[in-house]
Amino acid sequence: MASEDAIRPPWHNNELDVLIIENDPAAARLTQEAFREAGLLKAVKSIPDGDEALAYLRREGRHALEPHPDVIFLDLHLPKKSGLTVLAEIKENSHLSATPVVIVSGSENPQEIREAYELHASCYIRKPNDLDEFLRFIKVCFEFWGSVVTLPPKSAAAAKRSN
Repeated sequence: MASEDAIRPPWHNNELDVLIIENDPAAARLTQEAFREAGLLKAVKSIPDGDEALAYLRREGRHALEPHPDVIFLDLHLPKKSGLTVLAEIKENSHLSATPVVIVSGSENPQEIREAYELHASCYIRKPNDLDEFLRFIKVCFEFWGSVVTLPPKSAAAAKRSN
């Protein structure tokens, strides 16, 4: 049987910068571990609320030296600023707008789903309830964003503060 490395496409990017915006610490930790298990070599950054997520993305204060994420996984139901508000602010900011944002939510509300797409979410995925399904979901996401998708280049503007 072939090893995992032998079957991984040569263009697979296992050094993605992933940002998870999730207020549930257990869900955030599980997501980080699932990405690691799927083969992501870099640490996955987790932010618990909308205000801090935007400060991170704009590289404000203590986040000044943080890398710009290649992809953002965003929960809708966050404290301080809702996920939809965070999404809107990301997509309105010329330095952030090209960053793919994957909505990962337990909500089946058709209005929230529609609004997420109207705000230019890259996709909307319902959080699986089963642990095995969740691990498979993260592996598929990692394979998709790490090997199938051509991500936007990290521009000099994105490397600077994103105000």
